Amino acid sequence: MAKWRAYGKVIGSKYLGTIEANTSKEAIAKAESMAHVSVCHQCSDEIDSAEIDDIEVEPAEDGDDE
Repeated sequence: MAKWRAYGKVIGSKYLGTIEANTSKEAIAKAESMAHVSVCHQCSDEIDSAEIDDIEVEPAEDGDDE
């Protein structure tokens, strides 16, 4: 019988901050320059190639923390 290595993609989200921009497209472009991810030492033994793959934005409410 053949042996197989199995991998699972881990998906989550990370708050990147409040961004000032005229359009959502501009906000995404600005967020991309801030987009990095790191994992703790323990998790780094289990997670390979941690990266931010997709960025979404939504309008911020007045008084939102930056």
